[in-house]
Amino acid sequence: MGEVQVQEAKEVPEIEERFRIRGSDRIQINNLLTAVSITVLAVLLSISKPGLSGWIIIQLAITIPCLVTSSLAYAKMCYRGTDEYHIWDNLGWVTHSLGYIMILNAITILLHQNYPMIAWILIGVTVLLFFIYSGLDIVAKRRRLKEKGLKLGFYLLLIFLGAVLPIIIG
Repeated sequence: MGEVQVQEAKEVPEIEERFRIRGSDRIQINNLLTAVSITVLAVLLSISKPGLSGWIIIQLAITIPCLVTSSLAYAKMCYRGTDEYHIWDNLGWVTHSLGYIMILNAITILLHQNYPMIAWILIGVTVLLFFIYSGLDIVAKRRRLKEKGLKLGFYLLLIFLGAVLPIIIG
């Protein structure tokens, strides 16, 4: 009788544990933010008062697919090879950042409708903290200047387009 040959399963490239942990942590954050977005959107739609800004609703609505896509991208980081890590990490970061900033923008516009000064304080504190966060990251490693500068610019642009401009326009 012929011998049965058993093919050995090809070894999957070992993924560094930190990629798995990072992806898992970010999925948990995204899931929490998605739940908050869905809840706030549902409440706002149920009370749907006159004068409620469409910018609030659209940003909260877009937040949901952004954060879900970010979670899916980070999930890929947990089981795909390290050669694909940066693709999924970048998609996860961009969609998370869009979703996160849109939550802040929606809250800011909502606050502005009844508490304009508090909305401007929220914008100021948010921008200040983004500068501090980026600055500390650059101080820790000077080579991060370009990356952190671009990310900070991206955040500031999203805040301007999604909160400041709609408030100014009315």
